[in-house]
Amino acid sequence: MSLAIPAYFANLTQFCADDFYIIITCADGLEAALCIELESFELAPQILRAGRVLVRIDLTKLYHICLYSRVASRVLLPLGEYHFKQKITDNTEVPDEDIPQALYQFARRIDWTALFGLEHRFAVRLSTDKRLTVNQQFATLRIKDAIADTFNHAFAARPDVDAKSPDFQIFATANQKVAELFLDLSGTSLHRRGYRVANTAAPLKENLAAALLYECNWHTGEFDAIIDPMCGSGTFISEALLMRAGYPVGIDKASREFGFYAWQHHNESLWLDMVAAANDDFHARLAKLQQQNLTIVALDADAQAIRACHKNLLAAGLGCLLPSITLQQQALHHLPRTLAALPELAAKNPLIITNPPYGERLGELDFIKPLYQGLGLISAEALRQAGVQQAYMAVLASQVEQADTLPILSPHTLRCHNGALTVYFRHGELNLAKLPSLIGDWQKQHIVHEEAQEFVNRLQKNLSNLKNKANKYAVSNLRVYDADLPNFNVAIDVYGDKIHVQEYAPPKQIPADVAKMRFNLVLQMVREVFGVSRETIFIKTRAKQSGNEQYTKTEHGKRRKLWLAREDGAYFYVNFTDYLDTGLFIDHRTMRGLVKSASRGKRVLNLFAYTCSASVHAALAGAKQVTSVDLSANYLDWGKQNFALNGLLLDAIIEDKGEYLPKYQFIAADVFEWIKHNTEQFEVIFIDPPTFSNSKKFKGTFDVQRDHAALINRAMNRLSADGVLYFSNNFSKFELDEALMARYEIVQITHKTIGFDFNSKKPIHQSYEIRHKNAPVRDFVDERVLDKTTRQELMTYQDSKQQDSKQRQGAKRLPQVKESRSKNRPTYPRQANKTQSKQQPSQSGTKRVYINPKAADGANLAKKLNDKLNIDTQNLSEKRYSIKAKTNTTDKQS
Repeated sequence: MSLAIPAYFANLTQFCADDFYIIITCADGLEAALCIELESFELAPQILRAGRVLVRIDLTKLYHICLYSRVASRVLLPLGEYHFKQKITDNTEVPDEDIPQALYQFARRIDWTALFGLEHRFAVRLSTDKRLTVNQQFATLRIKDAIADTFNHAFAARPDVDAKSPDFQIFATANQKVAELFLDLSGTSLHRRGYRVANTAAPLKENLAAALLYECNWHTGEFDAIIDPMCGSGTFISEALLMRAGYPVGIDKASREFGFYAWQHHNESLWLDMVAAANDDFHARLAKLQQQNLTIVALDADAQAIRACHKNLLAAGLGCLLPSITLQQQALHHLPRTLAALPELAAKNPLIITNPPYGERLGELDFIKPLYQGLGLISAEALRQAGVQQAYMAVLASQVEQADTLPILSPHTLRCHNGALTVYFRHGELNLAKLPSLIGDWQKQHIVHEEAQEFVNRLQKNLSNLKNKANKYAVSNLRVYDADLPNFNVAIDVYGDKIHVQEYAPPKQIPADVAKMRFNLVLQMVREVFGVSRETIFIKTRAKQSGNEQYTKTEHGKRRKLWLAREDGAYFYVNFTDYLDTGLFIDHRTMRGLVKSASRGKRVLNLFAYTCSASVHAALAGAKQVTSVDLSANYLDWGKQNFALNGLLLDAIIEDKGEYLPKYQFIAADVFEWIKHNTEQFEVIFIDPPTFSNSKKFKGTFDVQRDHAALINRAMNRLSADGVLYFSNNFSKFELDEALMARYEIVQITHKTIGFDFNSKKPIHQSYEIRHKNAPVRDFVDERVLDKTTRQELMTYQDSKQQDSKQRQGAKRLPQVKESRSKNRPTYPRQANKTQSKQQPSQSGTKRVYINPKAADGANLAKKLNDKLNIDTQNLSEKRYSIKAKTNTTDKQS
């Protein structure tokens, strides 16, 4: 059974130029923006379907649309419409006729002689639906044949075809149900602008940029500031300023490219008058715009992009506005500093609009989502610091999940296309509130619980003491309880608005049911004390670990979930569910501050980098180059996400002696092997190794007590003459090798790096500042890169600089080492070490010997060692070596 719908054909002989309908096309998704624009032209548009808007106009309005429409793609005059005969096949309607022949018959029924003459040239362009099975080139030819046959029938002659410069452009469309014919009055596509003289990778189409500005109501004058922190070639900035200045975007093609010049209803005089008036109006509005207090900020990390933006602004005729435009090569993390230099911004209502390097532009999708989240966080922080009270944010994304990370209140989402790419435009009021902080918002409450009253009292006492310091130092991640009471053996850490409770494995003499009951009491009381729900608290059980168990996932699963933590002006991802450790060691907060303060303009090396938190601080402080080395590629990827979260460009490049090198390097390798073969020099090195590691990725094991001397010696080979190495570890019984004390200038700084939320009398870590002896004394603490957090916490560090300087003046003077909890731990008084150093042979006289333990039993291994060393055992007061047969190891006794 065939179905047919009557065709429609325009009456070209009775056409009235004072009242007719046109169809305006646009990219899919931009229909609403096009309607906003047409309504501003005092028209009443009607959306027909995706990409099609119908409007009733006269000749004056036609010219106005061609001159001023920033969103439209083409302006089409309908000539006819034909519905293909249909048949039902497998419950689906399909055309029941030969498509090329049907198009020919359809085109033959239009009186083309009433539209143009033999002296004109014409061209046909056909657009077909991909579901329509037809040879498009042949179908186009059949439409041309129909037009030619119409003229041959009337005049025995036909007009010429000119595909490049036609007087009349015939546009045809066809899908499975209908075919349409139009006269294209716009000629070439309206989205093209004459100012685009320089491009960057994947540039934003001008009509899309204009449409998104309409969606944000930029055209209403509601905003008196516009900020694009990733401006690229400057399309958003250019379109926004041209819109505000009333620039007629069609004026660049007014002399030759429109499709109505040869049309019989064209009024040349009216057109020329409108073109002249539009040009005069633009210059008048541009001069007025110069006098307005409009704040314009365009930033990009790429110097080439900034140059392209500058060229395009000049080509757009906006050169007179350049003195008032903040156009700078700046990475995203510099946005707070840039906006802080604009005091007038505080009283304004800014629009932040940008097209970040998403998906196909950046290439590594795993780091795009952190970039978007960082964009929102950094923008809100920058505006908040600048004193802005309200702001609007609009961002393009290739995936809606990326846009979901933006802190936008009551967001609007528009699905559209940038060329062949499907993109999502998220816009709405920017949430300028700070990240929530449990410690900052906590208030003491009256809680009575017979079984856990002791714990409640201690926790609230700790919180009362810590809150003042946390607010003073702007700290939101801290330890609030650490096994203070023996019956409640847990550690409680606060990360912003989340709580991390770690249960220490109970002693064997404590029954399991008792331990479980106490732990449940802890969780209940934590919820009551903080006034939070179960979803806010994450729990783990800590026991003695072997190898890398503390760094492995607690349960296998799909993609990990990450939460945010803020520290010292930086943002980090933390994980409470998949690993025993969260990804951010709270006890090293002040140590990371030291690394940050020493990093400005320096080459920084972070060994055992973990999630690269110290590397992030160094990069934000302005380090010249940051290299992060860790055996785990997964943790380095986590580190890259932290970099992207802070607006740090992962593929940033620096120039050094004519070479272009990566500014940030993430190297997955065995630290010992890498540093053995590396030949670079670094001014700042940070080492925070695990206590023990037996990863399958390298042969052997790592023991911090056993191997720290070799590790530090290799690292010092990579340290520049005036550099500083910070070494830290969490082994409670750690003892620094005495040979290192004699070889380098070492100051123990544990008492300076233990935060206020930890017990300095029982330090959770030990840290050292190491330099080459006789190195130039330099103050590595740079106040310019410290925010309130680190500056306050390092007051003791600043106060002790004079004492440390005195210690450095004597090359053989050794720093005092505080006695630890271990009774066997030695102290290093100055005189004792001076005497000891005289008795020891010099480094150049050291004799290395090699004995295979498997080649000798325990009884005679000591004898072989003595023979190798040529030791006269008769003159020794005691035996130099003894051998334990069971373990086959050598113990030094004297």
